[in-house]
Amino acid sequence: MIPPSPHATVVSLPTLADVEGYERKEPTVWQHIQAGYPRFVRNYLVAEAAENAAKDLKRTGELFPLVSRRAAEKLLAWSGITDATIDPVGDWFLVTTSAGPAAVKLGKFIQHTGTLISSRQAEAYLQKKSPSASGSTSIADIQEACMPYFSGVLKTDILISLSGMNAVAAAIDAVNAVQAPRGRTVWIQLGWLYVDSARLFEKATHTQHEFVADVQDLASVEKLLAKGNVAAVFTEAPNNPQLETADILALRKLCDRHGAKLILDPSSVGITALDLLPHADLVCSSLTKYAASKGDVMAGLLVVNPAKPDAAQLLKVARAELVPLHHLDALVLASQIIQMEKVSRTLSHNAAELARRLSKHPAVVKVRTADTGSTADNFKALQRTGAGAGCLITIELKGEMRAAYDKLDLVKGPSFGVEFTIASPFLWLAHFDQVISPEGRASVRAAGLDPDLLRISVGLEPVEEIWTAFEAALKK
Repeated sequence: MIPPSPHATVVSLPTLADVEGYERKEPTVWQHIQAGYPRFVRNYLVAEAAENAAKDLKRTGELFPLVSRRAAEKLLAWSGITDATIDPVGDWFLVTTSAGPAAVKLGKFIQHTGTLISSRQAEAYLQKKSPSASGSTSIADIQEACMPYFSGVLKTDILISLSGMNAVAAAIDAVNAVQAPRGRTVWIQLGWLYVDSARLFEKATHTQHEFVADVQDLASVEKLLAKGNVAAVFTEAPNNPQLETADILALRKLCDRHGAKLILDPSSVGITALDLLPHADLVCSSLTKYAASKGDVMAGLLVVNPAKPDAAQLLKVARAELVPLHHLDALVLASQIIQMEKVSRTLSHNAAELARRLSKHPAVVKVRTADTGSTADNFKALQRTGAGAGCLITIELKGEMRAAYDKLDLVKGPSFGVEFTIASPFLWLAHFDQVISPEGRASVRAAGLDPDLLRISVGLEPVEEIWTAFEAALKK
């Protein structure tokens, strides 16, 4: 686990065989994993807390330690499970259900909504520390650090959640509460989204999901909007891993014309890079990236544009649905977020230089960054003065990706926006079932992506150090 902390949010998978074993849940790989990205890897402290609580409560079955009773009841209803138990345990709740497909489904919904307790919350329980509500000061510090990026928003209206996906889920709930009574139950996903955001739309039971794959295809978006039943358009700016940005200014006009809300997610580049709120009804973003640059805490952010219609109701519902960041995690994030702008600028600078070098390498077919390519002008129209284009670049290789990946002497696995460089065979991790079949690979290529692309989150290390690792890996 990276960093060497019990609360690490990064797991390193040194070879593509390890990636395959990770995705297939092979014991030979998973026996070495104690921590990782918390929505995908249950931290050993969280697992131990659940097991200890179950033993005390004399519960057996599949265990899900969740942050609140509200979250537990909502997720059980969503999963269709009726035989589960919900037990209070300190400042969290243990859900116990029998093994089987329903439990697997519940686990996926928990992953999508990010409502598992954090490792620090679990650690406090295991150490028998009394629950505390003293995190208000740290939350206020986090909100204060975010205020410069959301002009016109009250500090207390900058909502800080326990994960980026929880912020996304709360934003969706808020829009549905406003739009569903108006008969607006269709969601437009514009462009390839982070996998869990897409799954929330695909698995929704009371709304319809429309996917427009090309972020530049606003004609298709307008055609759907014209039907009059669209609740909102959701897009990432830029999206991940294509790093393409829609024409947000034109999209805003379309949404206004047809009564749809617009949710924007800048997680790929962070909130310091783009000024999105003036064009959005809601902005949601992960703070696990860029803000929590040490790689040892999860968090998210949700902001409602107070100048847009229905702002008061959207904020009220979002505040009720969002799960606040635990005070122990807030304390850690508050100490790191003060460096967010400086870290973001340095990461962006290093990424730009690495991208420049890789674009000239004979083993590289294509390099993507947020501020190059066919949508570069859309990105630059939103870019804050002096801001970079984020830490992410993606590359497509001429030769077999497996050999280069296995030789690359860097941290390799999920996550990004941290102080150390991470290389990821992104689609092997986010869409494994697709990349291992000819039909799936064809669908990925149809979306304009190479199934074997490498996504690189460039860190704070000297660029020469990062470049040396790539030169060695790409050498024939």
